[in-house]
Amino acid sequence: MEQNIEAIFGIPSTVIGSREWQEIEQKENVIGPDSLLTEIIDKKIWNNAEIMWVIKRLIFFYGKNDSLLKKAPTERLFTNVLDILKVFFLIFDINDPDLDDNMRSYICAKLADSTWGVSSRTRDYLYKLKDK
Repeated sequence: MEQNIEAIFGIPSTVIGSREWQEIEQKENVIGPDSLLTEIIDKKIWNNAEIMWVIKRLIFFYGKNDSLLKKAPTERLFTNVLDILKVFFLIFDINDPDLDDNMRSYICAKLADSTWGVSSRTRDYLYKLKDK
């Protein structure tokens, strides 16, 4: 299937939609997402589909504003996000992907939003709040 997509449309196939991805989705439907996550975490080396599935799962939990995550130590959450960023840094550095303008625009917008608290302007704002 993935070779057909590339041949028909002239676009490269991605991890999502690959045979490995389809297998992992089928496994998730059979054993459930929590069991699959445990199984993947217990492995020492993960394939690309497993890496993408775990990232998808993290996005789901961090994106739903879970009340349990609000009880987690802030330092731990920052460490988790830092680990995710390191993974993306390595992927981009190694693959140097040729992105279309829409994807590049989306990534740039999300990264720009994520710099809140990092830029000098917002850090100055946070220092002022801290002093009050």
